[in-house]
Amino acid sequence: MCFPSSRPSLASDAPIGIFDSGIGGLTVAHAIAQAMPAERMLYFGDTAHMPYGDRSPELVRTYSVRIAEFLANEGCKAIVMACNSASATAKAAVQASVPSNVPVIDVVAPVVRHLSRQGVQRVGVIGTRATIGSGIYGHSLREAQRSGGMMDGDVQEWATPLLAPLIEEGWQSHELMLPVIQGYLEAAGWHAGDQRHIDALVLGCTHYPLAEQAFSQVLGPEVHLVDGPTVVAAAVSAALKEQGILAPSGGPSVQHQFMVSDLTDNFVRSAQRFFGKEVHLVPGGPWFQH
Repeated sequence: MCFPSSRPSLASDAPIGIFDSGIGGLTVAHAIAQAMPAERMLYFGDTAHMPYGDRSPELVRTYSVRIAEFLANEGCKAIVMACNSASATAKAAVQASVPSNVPVIDVVAPVVRHLSRQGVQRVGVIGTRATIGSGIYGHSLREAQRSGGMMDGDVQEWATPLLAPLIEEGWQSHELMLPVIQGYLEAAGWHAGDQRHIDALVLGCTHYPLAEQAFSQVLGPEVHLVDGPTVVAAAVSAALKEQGILAPSGGPSVQHQFMVSDLTDNFVRSAQRFFGKEVHLVPGGPWFQH
């Protein structure tokens, strides 16, 4: 069952639409649910076409626009692009595809604003090939620093394509994670013995927060790990408040809906890890419409 498409798109009790190339975006959905328990969510994971990180920018834009249109037609009052690859390549296209009064929140801009406010100068960014290839974090952070009257910081980006599949398999706490993370950070030149060459690390993939403990173990307490989902949840709350469409608290308990374009037993098992509790996935979404 879908939420009725006839609902007013900006009603305060309408759902927040969230999408990702798969189920990693459930880390963002979990943070939103924790920060705003009165908000209802309609989540769509495009598991049939994952991972977006290995797709061309043009194809990612095509998928993202179709999903955003689907969520808007289902009456969602805001669209959250809980995918770094889509955020890096498709935000403008998504904004153009939905009504102008429906806020679109990506996962890059809130993190950039957070780092800019913190005044961090040496930043490392890891993510998929698509996210890193776009250069979105480095470009956006330098632009934010200039607009804030700061000198350009040292922003370095490094693709880490092996991490998401390991986390997808539930290996974020496996002994293999530590050497893989350390290998990537050493290859990037950010970590050598006790030396730290970055002050903050952006986990530029929604999978990576599940391995935060492993990253902390490798990097130590001196390096700030950016909690992207929590930062994004705060940005969603701010956008809803600005539009006057934040759901009132104290109402009945809300029911979320979780759709995927391809349903497998592995996705069901993984979804619970990403959301932190049992999730009822159902097949659905724009590719099921005729």
